Amino acid sequence: MERIALKDSIAALRAELIESIMAAQGEKLRFEVGEVTMEFQVEVEQSVDGKGGIRFWVVEMGAGAASKDKAIHKVTVPLKPVRADGKPVLTGSDDTPE
Repeated sequence: MERIALKDSIAALRAELIESIMAAQGEKLRFEVGEVTMEFQVEVEQSVDGKGGIRFWVVEMGAGAASKDKAIHKVTVPLKPVRADGKPVLTGSDDTPE
């Protein structure tokens, strides 16, 4: 079972959204980018070493892939892209979210 950090999943989505927004550069018809919802199955793991802390890993579980010592949870993350000035993002926008 491959584990991906939740922050890496969101960073990949951000990069894809920026690429999609910029692909509409020069188009006469633009769209406002609305809310994006990401849904994950995450594994919650508490560190037992000296560092401590809790980590969230995005997991892909196939049939029969059960883990008895890990807790799997469903997490939904709503995201609303905005520009640096707080205004909505438009496709083809010169001012993409950073």
